Amino acid sequence: MKRVLKGSGIVVLGIVALCVGLNLNSLDDGIQYLQDMFAYVPVSAQPLDPKGRFGFCEQFATLRNAQRAQFIVNFLEARGIAFQRLPIYDTKFDNIFAPFARRGNESESHQAASFTFVQDMVWRTIQAFVPYTIFSAHYDKVYDDPDYQGASDNSAAVCMLLVAAEELNRARPPRPVAILFTGQEEVGLVGARAFYDYATENNLQVADVLNFDNIGRAGLAARASGERSGYVFTIPLWGEFVYDGRKFSPASAYRQPDARLMQQLQRVGPIKLYDRMVAQSDGTYWQERGWNAVNLTSDNIYYLDETWHTYGDRVELLEQDNFQRALELVLGYARQEQ
Repeated sequence: MKRVLKGSGIVVLGIVALCVGLNLNSLDDGIQYLQDMFAYVPVSAQPLDPKGRFGFCEQFATLRNAQRAQFIVNFLEARGIAFQRLPIYDTKFDNIFAPFARRGNESESHQAASFTFVQDMVWRTIQAFVPYTIFSAHYDKVYDDPDYQGASDNSAAVCMLLVAAEELNRARPPRPVAILFTGQEEVGLVGARAFYDYATENNLQVADVLNFDNIGRAGLAARASGERSGYVFTIPLWGEFVYDGRKFSPASAYRQPDARLMQQLQRVGPIKLYDRMVAQSDGTYWQERGWNAVNLTSDNIYYLDETWHTYGDRVELLEQDNFQRALELVLGYARQEQ
C-alpha cells in the first residue's frame, strides 16, 4: 500500500510539475492579476478633474456612437486641426484620420501663411514614401446607449488622443505621425479593416501603430494580440485555454508585440508587457496583416474584467494619472527622431 501511495504521489507531483512548467510564462501575469484583485477598490484614487484638460470625457462618455464621431470632428475643427473622414464601407460611420508632420522649415507653432501650393504638393509626395507612426483608438461603444458610458472601452483613449492631437498641432513632430479614430470596432474590427484597405489602396506607408483600447486606470500595458481576449494557460494533453473573467474557451493563436518597438516605447515611459494576457482590438487586425502594431491597455486586468462591456464601466472609476501617462507616451514617442 505504501508503495502504491508513494507511486501515486510521484505521479501527482509529476503532473503538478508539468503544469507549472508549461505555464511558467503565465505565472507572472497571473500573480499580477491576483495582486490587483486583492487590492481592488471600486472607486478612483485620482478622479478626472472636471475643469482639467481631460474633463470633457465625462460628457463624451454619455454620447451615442454617431454623436461621438461628430464630437471628434467638432473638436478638431474648433482647433484648426486638419483631418479626413474616411467612410467605413457602406455603414453610416467614418474613420477619422488626422496626420501631423512638420512642413519643411515651417515653424512648429503655426503653419506659414506663405506656404505655396507647389510646396504642399512636394511635401505630400514626400509623405507617400515616409512611413507614418499612427496612434489609434476606436470611438464606438458596444452598447449604443447614453446610459452605457464605455469609460475604459473606449472613451478614455479617445479623449486622451484628442488632447494629444491638440498638442501635436501646436508643436509639430519631426516625422510623419497621425491620430486615427476608428468606428465599428465593436462589431468585428470593421473600421480597422476599412482603414487598412484605404492605406493599401492609397500607398499610405505605416511604420507602426500604437492602438489604445481599455485604458483609463492604473498604469499602461502592452498585450499579446489574438482573436480571443483573456488569460492564456496550458492544460497538459488538452492544449491552451483562455479565461476572460467570465468563461473558459480554447485559446486562439496569438502574437507578441515587436521586441524592438517595445524597447523604444519603454524608453519613453513605463509599460508592462503581458505576454499571456491576450487582447483583441484593432491592433490585432493590423498585426495579422503585417503592420507593426501593438495593443495598449490598462495594466490592471482585474479592473478591466470587472467593468468590460458592463454598465459599471463609468467615468468615476477613471484616474487622471493614467490619461497623463498615455498622453506623455504618445507625445514622447511622436517626437523621437527615427
